[in-house]
Amino acid sequence: MLLALACAADAGGARTVLDLGDGDRVVASTGSGEAVVLEVVRSPAMRARGMMFRDEVPRGTGMLFVLERADRHPFWMYQCRVALDIVWLDEHGTVVDVSPHTPPCPSLPCPNYAPQQPARLVIEVGAGEAARLGMTPGRRVLLVPERSREGGR
Repeated sequence: MLLALACAADAGGARTVLDLGDGDRVVASTGSGEAVVLEVVRSPAMRARGMMFRDEVPRGTGMLFVLERADRHPFWMYQCRVALDIVWLDEHGTVVDVSPHTPPCPSLPCPNYAPQQPARLVIEVGAGEAARLGMTPGRRVLLVPERSREGGR
């Protein structure tokens, strides 16, 4: 069970999940009893590559995109080889939208998928994982640096 939420206070005093440390992995949970280990994607080059060219996204794994500001950030599936669930979260870790079973797009042009509300974080997991993990609009996702699960190691 995850006991701590990596968070910081924003200018308005509300709790946010943007202080994820500088590690390259976080653990995400909705309290459903299931968790997923996410690669943290911060740079524009890593964001552009995303899940491209991967032949699989193993159950319990995915990516977390940390974006500069809240907006209706569109994603596309160009050169992705597997269907994904795309989950947009606000700065508090609340799911604002989900694109389930988003199909791969092997060649241009590819459609864009964007949330209905602004988001600051985006999770990509294998198709069906968002539902299995309980990542539905309005649900809070707890994000903890992976080393916090192991007593800070």
